[in-house]
Amino acid sequence: MKTSTLQLKLSLFITLLTIGVYAQGPPGGGRGQGRGQQRNSKPDASEILSLLDTNKDEVIDRDEASKDKRGKISEDFDDIDANGDDVIDLDELKASLNNKKPKQISAENIIKTVDDNNDGTLNELEVAAKNKRDLIENFKDIDTNQDNELDLDELKVFYATKEKPKRRKRD
Repeated sequence: MKTSTLQLKLSLFITLLTIGVYAQGPPGGGRGQGRGQQRNSKPDASEILSLLDTNKDEVIDRDEASKDKRGKISEDFDDIDANGDDVIDLDELKASLNNKKPKQISAENIIKTVDDNNDGTLNELEVAAKNKRDLIENFKDIDTNQDNELDLDELKVFYATKEKPKRRKRD
């Protein structure tokens, strides 16, 4: 067991080291090399996700982010985690690498991806099964009609208020 853990860590280290070297490009900046490599190329978001996602749940949690050798993902975790669900998904990672804001969260897409029984609403079990932490933590507040289900209108209101920038009060 210890050998396979050590091998996994060594493999992860070598892969991260390789990505770091690749991202720097060839010696001398690659001018006139004609090798077809782009200067200043960045690692692909899906590669980074697969390297850091050690439990293979298709997201990077804080513990996994802390294993980023450069420390950048861990350091900027809250900024990269645009929807505040305490995990970084592929879209958030891509947006971060491209210095763009991630696309707005669609209530329709949330229902489509989380609604296991296809009734058009989300119950606490469905939300927990898909590990939607932002919904888990705010379920009672989102469920304004208190029917123990989140409907499309409730989700739209939640995400609309969540995505608006907070204004600072003037003194």
